[in-house]
Amino acid sequence: MSQATLTFLLNLLLIAGGVLTLYSVYFCIVAAFGFRRQGQAPSVAAKTRFALVVAARNESAVIGQLVDSLHAQNYPKELFDVIVAPNNCTDDTRAVALAHGAKIFDPQGEIRSKGEVLAQINAKLMAGDDYDAVCVFDADNLVHPNFLQKMNNAYLSGARAAQGFRDSKNPKDSPVSTCYSVVYWMMNRFYNAGRSALGLSAQISGSGFMVGLDLLRSLGGWRTETMTEDYEFTAQCVLAGHRVHYVPGAVIYDEQPLTFFQSWRQRRRWTTGSVQG
Repeated sequence: MSQATLTFLLNLLLIAGGVLTLYSVYFCIVAAFGFRRQGQAPSVAAKTRFALVVAARNESAVIGQLVDSLHAQNYPKELFDVIVAPNNCTDDTRAVALAHGAKIFDPQGEIRSKGEVLAQINAKLMAGDDYDAVCVFDADNLVHPNFLQKMNNAYLSGARAAQGFRDSKNPKDSPVSTCYSVVYWMMNRFYNAGRSALGLSAQISGSGFMVGLDLLRSLGGWRTETMTEDYEFTAQCVLAGHRVHYVPGAVIYDEQPLTFFQSWRQRRRWTTGSVQG
């Protein structure tokens, strides 16, 4: 290798290292603001009409618990509906959801991703005038009783896209679930809380988020194409000039993988979505 080639490669490494260092410094600064006390929207009377949407595939073991936790919200029952969208199921997810009092939405055609379910159900919701906003959950979630009241406060304060606090149902069940839990706690504190303190957009993270139907109408509906519909929709909001608010009082509890192989399958799916994006 010639001296000129070696010098070029060293300079290239130096530039790459400098860029990565600046990137790291940026996130360290954002993280520091995560320790600031979070301002919260003032508590106001419940007025927002919510559609609580769950895309479910073979979730008969857990869907009933989620539906029950949604019906137990400290929020007027006439202001929200629980809508379960079973897709590609080979178990009795649909029957269990109905037995626990959920409404059912049956997606049409071949369904390959959660985003396709959300596209269909949001198109139906936007065509009517029964709801003001949609909240999205995963079938294995449990939801804090004050979730809807906190999202109501945010909506009536002007938020049209908002992410709640994503906690864990099973942080102590295995080393893998513990690691996942720590990652989400860090994301809540050092990413979403930090960016919120700076007036920047939070990250929609799969479940426990709210979107106003007027925002969806302005975006032309739910139009995600990748396996990571949450990241894609966050980018669409930001590019359209809409901030994703962070609502730490709106808490959900998410079930984390227990084994390395469960984690591997999940991470492979998320990585595929990131590459698609």
